Amino acid sequence: MLHRMIKGPPGRFTGLRGGRISYMRVGIMLNNPIGNLRKNLGRPLGRRPRRILIGAIIALCLFSLFQIIAPFLISSTVVRESMERAVAEWTGHDVTIEGTPDIRFWPEPRITLREITIRKQAEAGERVLGRVARLSASFDLLEALVGQPEFKNFRLTDPKIYVLREADGRLDWANDGLLSRAVRDARPDSSGQVLTADDDARVGDVRISNGVFEISDVASGRVTRFQSINGTLDWPWLSRGLELKADANLNGQALTLDMSSTQPLLLLSGKSGNLSGTMASALFHGQFRGVANLAAHAFLSGDAELTVPDLSAVMRWSGLNLAGVERLKSFSLNTRLVTNDNILRFDNLSLGLNDIKATGILDLMLPPDRAPRLAGTLAFDRMDLSAALAAIAPRAMGDTSQGNGHLAGLELDLRLSAQQATLGRFQLTEAAVSIMNVGDQSRIDIADSDFETGRLTGRIATVKGGTAGAVALRLAIQDADFGNIVKELGLAGPLPAARGSLDLALDVDRPLEPDAWRNAKGTLRFRAERGSLSGVNLAGVRQLAAQKPYFPLSEAGSGSLEFDHIDISANLADGSADIREGKITGSMETLTLSGVIPYINNSLALSATVAPVAMGANAVPLTVFIGGSWPNPVIWPVSQTPVKPVQ
Repeated sequence: MLHRMIKGPPGRFTGLRGGRISYMRVGIMLNNPIGNLRKNLGRPLGRRPRRILIGAIIALCLFSLFQIIAPFLISSTVVRESMERAVAEWTGHDVTIEGTPDIRFWPEPRITLREITIRKQAEAGERVLGRVARLSASFDLLEALVGQPEFKNFRLTDPKIYVLREADGRLDWANDGLLSRAVRDARPDSSGQVLTADDDARVGDVRISNGVFEISDVASGRVTRFQSINGTLDWPWLSRGLELKADANLNGQALTLDMSSTQPLLLLSGKSGNLSGTMASALFHGQFRGVANLAAHAFLSGDAELTVPDLSAVMRWSGLNLAGVERLKSFSLNTRLVTNDNILRFDNLSLGLNDIKATGILDLMLPPDRAPRLAGTLAFDRMDLSAALAAIAPRAMGDTSQGNGHLAGLELDLRLSAQQATLGRFQLTEAAVSIMNVGDQSRIDIADSDFETGRLTGRIATVKGGTAGAVALRLAIQDADFGNIVKELGLAGPLPAARGSLDLALDVDRPLEPDAWRNAKGTLRFRAERGSLSGVNLAGVRQLAAQKPYFPLSEAGSGSLEFDHIDISANLADGSADIREGKITGSMETLTLSGVIPYINNSLALSATVAPVAMGANAVPLTVFIGGSWPNPVIWPVSQTPVKPVQ
């Protein structure tokens, strides 16, 4: 067919029926669209388009006429009284409206009430539940014509809501109003909630400007006040879910809240309901998705995340004062919360403290008849034991100032492990720590750790029934390199460089501060095998003992006393160590020590006897008195008695 359409001389277009249209005429049609439009508009409309146009014009005229005459047909008094009655029905309390209400009908029918106060009769007299500077709501004209307007899409300006949280966790705000009945009668239904038709009502879109929301907790006496609230509450019907997006200010810090729930009435009733949302500020960012319960202990079950860039700043903002927190900077938490009766479990827990990471599981038990209890296991890649212990169990560290702190009423049963741990100047590896805090007693156990190629275990515990701040310290070091320990401590003077063991038991009646050692009481025992005492030259001591009445140890010359075994035990009291037994055995001689070391002022009062191991004819024991101060004591020779010949 195509070859029949294109036929004839150049400049011609031949149609299927042989008609011809010149290119010139086509150009005129394309270049004169306005003329063609006028021609087409001049044609009469078809029946269907004409009916549609006429219907639209009539509807527009009726709508405009209705908007014009509606103010004359609708009683403003009826609408105002209905709005006042609706507020009272919603809350179930006395409502006072002091301002002059006004009604407008364009662009939508809306009523505005001013200076609203909601009060409740209480045992101590009237209690103000809320004040609203301006409250407006839209309504349907047809419903208003029959005298039964239904309000929706509320706007609250400068609202102030005061809520009392009872000891059982219920929010005491509404009474026998519509909201209270809905909260009381709501039932869970799968992931939603169910209400009877009589209890259900339309809420719509609620916008809040410059609001205040204050919660007074009866159990703790604490008042939480959210200010400068600006946001939107989308709640189509009471039986349906809600979404809340708002900005607020709490304790001078700006917050952003974005939350939703398909079971809001269950949450308000103190029951469990699903909840998801985020709360963020410059101080922290928190996120939760799961099931919540706003009752006494505010249980949560679901996925939770919390990130805190500056933990000490959050503590100051929240008013908490926890020992050891000042050493922490950043904090993060990621966990799966699981609620079971009175137990809140932190499952698959990941913690971040500064640049330290930990994983594990924790259980927060909240029994009705005793203090809360936190138990569980955490595995750290590395940790600072001093900071962690001071923060978790301050009383066991002798810090009685934390006796009334926020952790004082929390019982602890924690097991911590760390691949690397610092304890003061020392490094521990593969450390296992147990922390107990029950009643008036706290205990910290280092169950096991690798320490200076040896092993370290220990315990710090408050003394039950003892004086305030009294603690008991037990420390056991086995097969460790004491030469390196002395070096790390920066101690000077003749001290053993050997592999050995140390057992220390101390009872301190005051917090663990420098002055506490003056009153410490206990025992000490040190044992070591082959090693040396640097700065002790027995040959030089013998020579000077025959020449001088006294001399400093340093004049005896340099060198070291090589020994095969050391065994020293002492009683500690009143800032002094009373040597019960002290023996240093070498291959040729044995050094025996006795006396007192007042370590609080680095002084010495010792008697020492150097005796040859093999008592021959020329073997003469040397007895000296060691006094002065450490690390360079003074030697006073006492006697150099020849040995009696063997009978």
